[in-house]
Amino acid sequence: MKSGTSGIISRNIKNLRLLNNMTQEELSGLLELDTQYYSQLERGERNFTIDKIIRLCQILHVEIGDIIPVEMDPAPDTSAQVARIVQMIRPLSPSQLTLLEKFITEVLAYTR
Repeated sequence: MKSGTSGIISRNIKNLRLLNNMTQEELSGLLELDTQYYSQLERGERNFTIDKIIRLCQILHVEIGDIIPVEMDPAPDTSAQVARIVQMIRPLSPSQLTLLEKFITEVLAYTR
């Protein structure tokens, strides 16, 4: 099995498959993949495409953050970043700000 993010993704998918009491054959069929190929994906010998990861989320009823680890590095100078963000959002209309708030809320849900 590969190490790093690819290995973590494969391990997460395997664990989610097992939690859903599914065999590799069942899940590979739902993904329209050959069972042997799927087995290689799950062992980390091949990489899942983003399309297949999205389909896995739908099949397993999970969020993408449950499959792909999201790591946030602490910002070295957050005050400069905050100032830049404020400059960027200042010209937005109220409806654009509402949309941005919804987007940020969704993204933050993946970091917790």
